[in-house]
Amino acid sequence: MRDPHVASLTYLAIPSETASFEKAPPLQGTFGGSSFLLADGKLRIEPNIHFPEIEQAREYVEQLLNSWQIDIALRFGDPELSFEYETSEVIDRNPPPPGSPQTIQVQSVAMATAVGNVTLHVSRGKYPEPPTIFRINPDVETLWQRYQGYRRGHEPLPSMAYFSLTLLEAMAGGRPQAAKAFKISPRVLAKIGQLTSERGDASTARKYRALTSGGPLTGSEVHWIEEAVKVVIRRLGELDSIDTLSTIELKDLPPL
Repeated sequence: MRDPHVASLTYLAIPSETASFEKAPPLQGTFGGSSFLLADGKLRIEPNIHFPEIEQAREYVEQLLNSWQIDIALRFGDPELSFEYETSEVIDRNPPPPGSPQTIQVQSVAMATAVGNVTLHVSRGKYPEPPTIFRINPDVETLWQRYQGYRRGHEPLPSMAYFSLTLLEAMAGGRPQAAKAFKISPRVLAKIGQLTSERGDASTARKYRALTSGGPLTGSEVHWIEEAVKVVIRRLGELDSIDTLSTIELKDLPPL
C-alpha cells in the first residue's frame, strides 16, 4: 500500500522594495523543529511531522512562515522578506519492492512576476534568522492587521495604538493585571494611554479634548507609539515563554 509523505516544500523568498539579499550567504537550520535551507532566493523546508497531503503540510509550514515574516517586519520596521509557495515534493514511504523511497507527486504553482521600477534602499549581508520564541496567534494577527492598516493610512495612529492597549486590558481583566500578565511596565501602558487619549489633531485625535488640551503628536511621540505597539505585538507572540522574559520598561523604548 502506498504511504505518501510530504518530504519538502519550497517557497520563493521575495524581498520588499526596500531591501536586497543578493549578497546573503545560505542560511540553514531548524525552525519549529523543521529543517530549512534559505539560499539564492528560495526557501526549502522539510517538515518534522508526517503529512500525507500537501495542503496539510502547507497549513503547518505557513503558520511558521507567517511568524517569521512578522518577526522580520517588527525587527526592521518593514516586511523586508516574504515567502510565497512554489512547489512540494511527495515521496512514497512504502514503495513497491525492491524499490526505495521515490517521488510520487510534485506540485508546483505558476508564478507571475511583476516588472517595474524598484529602488533598493538596503543591501542585507545576510538573511534574517527565524524567530526562536515568537509565534503568531489570533491576537497577534489582529494587532498586526491594525498596525498595517495604520501604516497604509487607513487608520489614525492614536486609535490603532489605543485598541492595542485595550486588547491587553481585556485579555487580562484590567490595566494593572495586563502589566503583570504580559510583563510590561505599568508606566509603559500608562504612557500609551496618555499619548493616545490626550494628543492629536483634527484628523488623528481619538478624543475631542485632545485638540485643545494636548495638541498634535510630535515626531518623537509618533515614533515612540509605533515602537510601543510593535513591542506589544511581539510580547503577545511570546506568551508561551513569558516566564523567561524580563519586564519591558520605559528605557527599552525610544526616548521622548
